[in-house]
Amino acid sequence: MLLDPHRLEEQLRATTAIDAAVRDAYLTFAHAHFRGGTTVRPAGHGYIERELRFEAKGDWLYSAVLNQKWVLWYFRKPALNAGLIDPGKTKERFPASEETSRGEIKLRVRSSPEALAVLKWVGAE
Repeated sequence: MLLDPHRLEEQLRATTAIDAAVRDAYLTFAHAHFRGGTTVRPAGHGYIERELRFEAKGDWLYSAVLNQKWVLWYFRKPALNAGLIDPGKTKERFPASEETSRGEIKLRVRSSPEALAVLKWVGAE
């Protein structure tokens, strides 16, 4: 469930030179439906102004950060530690993914179909 649609509108209004397919991917993430009370919250901090935080029961499970050429998706530590995501299988499913220095998995998403594949992987619609 998307929290604060107004903030999402602000994030997208402030964007310049964002590829249309990337914008669509970000919107796909923003409007995802999760079972179990996971919320989608537009946020930003420091130099990251356009981010979606996917949270459940106080845990920040996933992130989507909007850039000009892609959305950088993170499978965050709380999701990995809780066993919601299997790191090995996730890397197999998304071979272009990379492990961060924090032990999280990041993936560049460039289109709505790619965003839908990620959402399906995490159990969202």
